[in-house]
Amino acid sequence: MKFDIQVYTTQTSSRLAYAVDLVLGNILGLAYTITDSPDDSMPLINYSYDRSVGGIFIQPEGLLFQKDIRMQEIWIAHLNGVPLFFQQPPEAGFQLDIFSFAFYLVTRYEEYLTLARDEHGRFVAESSLAYKHNFLDIPVVDIWAHRLGVTLKLLYPDLIIPEKKYDYLLTVDIEQPFEYKGKGLARNLGGLFMDFIRSNNPGKRFRCMTGSMKDSYDTYSYINKNADKYNCPVLYFFTTGDRSRYDKNISPYTMCYKKLIKMLSKKHGVGLHSSYSSGNSVKLIIKEKDRLEDVTQQKITKLRKHYLLLILPHTFQVIQTVGIMEDYTLGHIREAGFRAGIARSFKFYDLTREETSSLVLVPFQYMDATFQKYKRYDPSEAIESVSRLIKRTKEVGGLFVSVWHNTSLTDKGEWRGWRQLFEYTLREQQK
Repeated sequence: MKFDIQVYTTQTSSRLAYAVDLVLGNILGLAYTITDSPDDSMPLINYSYDRSVGGIFIQPEGLLFQKDIRMQEIWIAHLNGVPLFFQQPPEAGFQLDIFSFAFYLVTRYEEYLTLARDEHGRFVAESSLAYKHNFLDIPVVDIWAHRLGVTLKLLYPDLIIPEKKYDYLLTVDIEQPFEYKGKGLARNLGGLFMDFIRSNNPGKRFRCMTGSMKDSYDTYSYINKNADKYNCPVLYFFTTGDRSRYDKNISPYTMCYKKLIKMLSKKHGVGLHSSYSSGNSVKLIIKEKDRLEDVTQQKITKLRKHYLLLILPHTFQVIQTVGIMEDYTLGHIREAGFRAGIARSFKFYDLTREETSSLVLVPFQYMDATFQKYKRYDPSEAIESVSRLIKRTKEVGGLFVSVWHNTSLTDKGEWRGWRQLFEYTLREQQK
């Protein structure tokens, strides 16, 4: 195999191999080799403590050769407005140890260390380095990788770094497929009774039950029409778990829900939206996955956890066990931005096993509820935030992923006016 570049090192580790592949392979698109015997005819990154070897000298911080998970000494600096840490000595050929920097952020190293969790056991954005130092909305790993590419080109003008193509994806979580349809006679009669007591327009429920009025949560034609208009691929995540306090879906074998799943899965991507109750239970996730496969007659390999219930590394270990190949859970619920500091998919590195997994993580930049429920933004404020995220994703040739729900596109009640953000996203991301 012909290589574009070589990385010289006197020490090897699974961490270094992962970081080099992430920066040089995934982001810069270069064919590389890691060696202790450099070839003088090939561009070189000297990742060692011996400056005399030549090439671009990057002195290892030490993180990539450690065997445990420990607190790291991190001091944030800025260069041309972009944060960095693991800074290099003056004699180095680059501003930071890019490999340790990328590894720390992308593996979510800090999430293994902090005990701060919310009421659902999730890592909170406010505990992250990126939030504390105001760079959560900047894909810093991509930016510094590209700056390394610029430095390489200055030293090796003949080196060809392929341009990374920017792309985008709309994902839709279906947690309550319908407001009234499919809930059965007993539940709807009980609902009618409560509607009368609360003066909550019982006629609306009755008309939906009889089919004379479209169900409010049936926004799928609107979603698909706009996705087609802006040439945006759609990935639907269906919930198939049993009802519980946090799981309000109907059975996937209910006629209307089954019909919906079959209809959407014929044209669009499909994934499992594993229930809150399933947690990290292999048995329950398999049960829900089997149900979705039974309805779609497709092998299900994509997943997003309901409530973004992610606990590292256990959640990823479990879903890989059940045959999931791509996870779409990585993002914050209360904040928009780049949770892993990167604007593209990447392989999961398991710090407890010190190995690169075959599981691919696809992070998202924002979720609808982040702005409406948690940030208390109005649509115009959300548009301003999303505009920055799209722009920064485009600049690094990344993948822009948004998370919506069919229930947030009703244009009614608390969600009135939010279609404006939805349509803006689809329009702006494809410019």
